[in-house]
Amino acid sequence: MINRPLFENGLVRLTALDPEKDAEILSRFTQDPAFIKHYFDGIYRPYTVTEIKKKMKEMLKKAGDRRSHYYFAVREKNDGRLVGLVKLGYLDGSNQYTWMYIDMLDEQEFDAHGRPVLKMVLEYAFLELSLHRVSVHLPAYRAREMEMYEEAGFLRESQRRQAVFHDGEYHDEMVYSLLRPEWKKLVQEVA
Repeated sequence: MINRPLFENGLVRLTALDPEKDAEILSRFTQDPAFIKHYFDGIYRPYTVTEIKKKMKEMLKKAGDRRSHYYFAVREKNDGRLVGLVKLGYLDGSNQYTWMYIDMLDEQEFDAHGRPVLKMVLEYAFLELSLHRVSVHLPAYRAREMEMYEEAGFLRESQRRQAVFHDGEYHDEMVYSLLRPEWKKLVQEVA
């Protein structure tokens, strides 16, 4: 079904995170409250490089112990520069589902790499992990991301009213999901 390496697509590839090497760039991600929510489940604030190293090491150790979270660095193929992160979290093997989070360093990286990264993550989730369902939470102020997921076949299932506080305002949070049969049908139509 895939005639290329699973973890490469276009200009980017998915790799392991390296807290020692990635901490400086990851500290820039902490300017985004969604990043803190997705990766650290904590109160929003910028983190220092030292704090990031410690938190990432703890996070990766827990993931290895529990096998319910998978983390990937999104890197430029040509120079290995970190441009984003992917998390498949709360993986439930018995029910074959996960929550997915894709966070890019900035809007420019999102525009350049968001769709190829989403495609790779869905291939990994449905083909390698044999999941049946992938879900994502998106705050309403991220309309471009909602558009990307809808283009990929995700359907909105629910709307949590004023569930996200951002820039002094409350925003609704949308829950989207994609099922493996829906994804397979879309992939076949494109091929």
